[in-house]
Amino acid sequence: MSEFIPNSEIYNQPPSGNPPSAEPTDPREPVRVMLIGTASGMELVIAYLHSIGFAEPRTWSKPQLDPTTGQPMRILTKWIRR
Repeated sequence: MSEFIPNSEIYNQPPSGNPPSAEPTDPREPVRVMLIGTASGMELVIAYLHSIGFAEPRTWSKPQLDPTTGQPMRILTKWIRR
């Protein structure tokens, strides 16, 4: 079972310094979490996820529009070990 890497850094940037290759040598993969809803609803969920240690509020994207629904959304990228 994969496990989340502890939230000790910002996870919205991919690991750097690895040259692209056919088979990645990095044992991590990105998993994206999306929130879609009102700004106040998303802030409540982000605050709750922070309170249980899931993610720092600053690691979420800035609000943007979901291209399908037109509603506000925010995205978080977490890196997990494979």
